[in-house]
Amino acid sequence: MLRTYIAETDNRRKEIMWLALGLLAALAVALLLVVYVGYAFPGRSYDDVVTTFGLMALVGCAIAYFVGKEREQRQLNQSLVASLQDAVRELHARMACMDELTSANGEMSAALQGLRQELDDSYLRALRALMSTLDARDNYTALHGEQATAIAVTIARRMGLEQELVELIKRFGPLHDIGKIGIPDRVLHQAEPLAADDLAACLQHPAMGAAIISPLRPRAEALGIIRNHHERWDGGGYPDSLAGADIPLPARIMAVADAYHALISRRPYRPARGAAEAVRELMTNAGAQFDPDVAGVLAQLAAEGALEARGAR
Repeated sequence: MLRTYIAETDNRRKEIMWLALGLLAALAVALLLVVYVGYAFPGRSYDDVVTTFGLMALVGCAIAYFVGKEREQRQLNQSLVASLQDAVRELHARMACMDELTSANGEMSAALQGLRQELDDSYLRALRALMSTLDARDNYTALHGEQATAIAVTIARRMGLEQELVELIKRFGPLHDIGKIGIPDRVLHQAEPLAADDLAACLQHPAMGAAIISPLRPRAEALGIIRNHHERWDGGGYPDSLAGADIPLPARIMAVADAYHALISRRPYRPARGAAEAVRELMTNAGAQFDPDVAGVLAQLAAEGALEARGAR
């Protein structure tokens, strides 16, 4: 019971208690020694007895105090070690909990990423279905999207674009004219020069297409394929009047591929051109309408017979 009581007191009270116990023990020992000296040496004076008693009491107090302090320090060390062990165990438990949370968050992030990818793919499928509606209205458009994209992918690979950009072209290239959904049939099929209002409507199709694609939150380069494929190298294009390298590179590639396939296809207002003639016209406009480097790559591919595109007839 005494040990339990001591263990429950603070350090200062422990020091006082050990000192008191030591003092009592020392006094008891000193008293016994004094009694012994009185019996053993009856000739001693009273002063000798008191001096002996005091010295014995001091020695006993010192021994008791230091023994108590050493025992208290040992108990304190044991308590610190136990506390440290508890802290280490708690730290390990928290680290394990954090690992579990990290793993759960990783799985959740992967699941969310997968869900986002499924939603994006579903949206793209819906847009392609929407393009089928446009294809039914215009035979040229039905072939043009896929063929122009194939040409753009060939150019991109020859130019050494990173695979991620090539995949963006493959994914979004077929949708570059999706904004034409908002253009009336009579305008799409008109052979005569367009009236000012109809021309203005046609010039809006890149911006309209970008608005349709934007819910996917694609990379800027992907959005540029749709919005900026009618920009000009000299800044005279539409809808943003970008110039030079300010035009995203995938959009510059799509612009050349789009123009080449348009030239080798029959349109309501002109017949189809031959491949060589189409290349000459592109190179004539390189540095003004088209990025000269991209146009040069297309010319090289055409000369090598590496372009398998077929125009709409």
